Amino acid sequence: MGRPSMAAVRREQILDAVTRCVGEYGYEGTTLERVAEASGFSRGHIRHYLGNREQLLEQFQQRLMSQYVGRMQEIADSSEPGKRATALVQFLFGEEWAPGEDNAAINALTWAAARDENVRIYLRESYLGMEGTLARALRTDYPHAPAAECADTAYTLLCLAFAHSTLLELSYPADRERSVNAVTARLLEQLASFEPSAD
Repeated sequence: MGRPSMAAVRREQILDAVTRCVGEYGYEGTTLERVAEASGFSRGHIRHYLGNREQLLEQFQQRLMSQYVGRMQEIADSSEPGKRATALVQFLFGEEWAPGEDNAAINALTWAAARDENVRIYLRESYLGMEGTLARALRTDYPHAPAAECADTAYTLLCLAFAHSTLLELSYPADRERSVNAVTARLLEQLASFEPSAD
């Protein structure tokens, strides 16, 4: 297996620095100068590998959000029918969704979306993608449940996941996980309770 290209390695190193800068200075406060200082690369090198500031921030958004959008799709694709929804719920309320190094950057990006239409559109499309993946998994696993119920449940689960992760980030008591697990279990049980239609 060949070694990864140095250009790819450099891009990842620079995007790591962008993530740190966005978390520390906010989306609007992330400049090429600050990224250069955080990454150890010159502004010229940054432009060479990733382009201007606008292109840099766009690639940062794509990399950050694709980790979650892509991971959900990967879980859905690799899980057996009948077990996809459970696997996705475990992801949403498990360690991968727990507060981590990306949280400050995600919070800053969400804050920027209130003022930047392009950020808002990108985030909305990303979250709709996650919701869609979850809704399709619910439809597959609970074929007798109405499509509207699956869609509503997907949205509810996503809202719970975001709220739960946010509260954990505030050092909320960890034992609340039992409560959220009980709620998610009831939501899935409700979908499982639908009977085949008579016709």
